[in-house]
Amino acid sequence: MAINIRVAGSKDTEQILALLEGANVRSGGVVENIGQFLVVEAEENGELSTVGTVGLEILEEKYGLMRSLVMKNQTWNAQVGVELLQLFLAYAQTTGIERLYLLTLSTAEPFFIHMGFSTASKEEIPSAVALSQHFSAYQSEQVIAMVREYESTSYPHSGVDSVGN
Repeated sequence: MAINIRVAGSKDTEQILALLEGANVRSGGVVENIGQFLVVEAEENGELSTVGTVGLEILEEKYGLMRSLVMKNQTWNAQVGVELLQLFLAYAQTTGIERLYLLTLSTAEPFFIHMGFSTASKEEIPSAVALSQHFSAYQSEQVIAMVREYESTSYPHSGVDSVGN
């Protein structure tokens, strides 16, 4: 099955909301952040259809919140899931964020650790992230907060002197 992963636009809103509803995932804030979502398209019945999505909510220009990683069951496999997450992580890094947070169930924790995340205690979560609509909606549930650090891609890096003659 050939898939296509691209940045979402306003025309994708309805399909993304339907995917989230079908997976019983909260959709608050999706419309406002639609341009920060990626969509996975696959051919179904001769037409391209949205079969997966993952979103990025940027907070205070330095924190990212991964949200709504959803794939239709018939298209999900480990290769597609890893490929989507790798592209999403690269996409998130291009935004200049310092840290990327997510909430997950305990069964997915090893997968996210393998992808470069570590667990984060509630005390380690910046208030901008903890108070976001998406993050606070899951506070009462049995979820694990995780974080991935990004190094700055701007120069000069700390600890690096300017190059002289």
